[in-house]
Amino acid sequence: MILHRQLKALLHRLGLDEEQPPDEDHWLALLVLLNDRFRQFEEDRHRLQRSLDIHSREVQSLYQELTQERDKVSSALASVESALILLDAQGKALLISAEGENLIGYAEHELEGKEVFPLLGLDRILPDGGLTRLLQGLRPVEVDVPLRTRHGVEETRLRLQPLIRERQLIGCLMQFSDPAPVPESYEPVEATQEELVPVPALLEVEPDPPQAPPPAKPKERPLHVLLIESDGAFAQAMLAQLRELQHEVVHVEEAGEGLKAYYERHFDAILCCEQPKGFAGVELCKKLRQDTRGSYPYFILMTPAAARQNAKQALEAGVDAFLNKPLEPVELQVRLKVARGVQSRLNRAYPTLMSPPQA
Repeated sequence: MILHRQLKALLHRLGLDEEQPPDEDHWLALLVLLNDRFRQFEEDRHRLQRSLDIHSREVQSLYQELTQERDKVSSALASVESALILLDAQGKALLISAEGENLIGYAEHELEGKEVFPLLGLDRILPDGGLTRLLQGLRPVEVDVPLRTRHGVEETRLRLQPLIRERQLIGCLMQFSDPAPVPESYEPVEATQEELVPVPALLEVEPDPPQAPPPAKPKERPLHVLLIESDGAFAQAMLAQLRELQHEVVHVEEAGEGLKAYYERHFDAILCCEQPKGFAGVELCKKLRQDTRGSYPYFILMTPAAARQNAKQALEAGVDAFLNKPLEPVELQVRLKVARGVQSRLNRAYPTLMSPPQA
């Protein structure tokens, strides 16, 4: 007979083995020991399960924190007007700003996990030790280089800003700008007769062939914006600003009309006042976030800064950002830049989302 090692241990504890059958008293004692051992196993299993549950919650919490941090960095990159690429210590792309995508002609998902220096023709500035060796002084490096983009080769000033943690290089921020201006040449000085050197008559200098102008950078498509505002004067000011920024706008006064417009077409961003006609803007956002079609417009709630009492409730309902009343044009432009960056990343990460209409 083959017995489990735990059962064998219990039998030996009672002075029995598999060859010697137990009597009634021994059977009773064996059942008591088995019951105690089973209860102990159950307690151990429950402790292990609780530990795994706690660990799982910690991992989920950490993942959410990291996701939020990445979203913050993505939003920050989307709102700046500089061409930036965030690299890890091996020179692989992590994030890229919208201006960076326009400059080099590559989208963020095309660069993800790839070494940027060889792709852009910058590997010649790297020493043998790579990026770590180049930035070993943990100080910014700035150089004028030809940049190989999808639009052609462009002369660019490259700045590498090291990212440091505990005196260790964890990555760098690659920033592109216009190259330094060429200093004006000095006035030529007439040479004396003795300094003149005769030029051979057969030496002919061919002019450089004309270079074709670089192709124009692709123009960003206008955002499709839904404006829900009951105040007529404020709505007119918003419409003027949005049209000046060359965005396409649909304006409604009531929350119900805004909900109907949302279901009829795609919007990249929704600008909603705190209390439109019908029901509150937070309630409208909550209804939109329950949509199962896959659309995710960037929802901006417009409120007086001093009256923003329920910010937590609004964020929990799905509001992405706030816009102060009265209108600040610069703040509106920044919010819409973030909206563009969020939509761009969502469309790349989730291709099944509702696609925006063609411009």
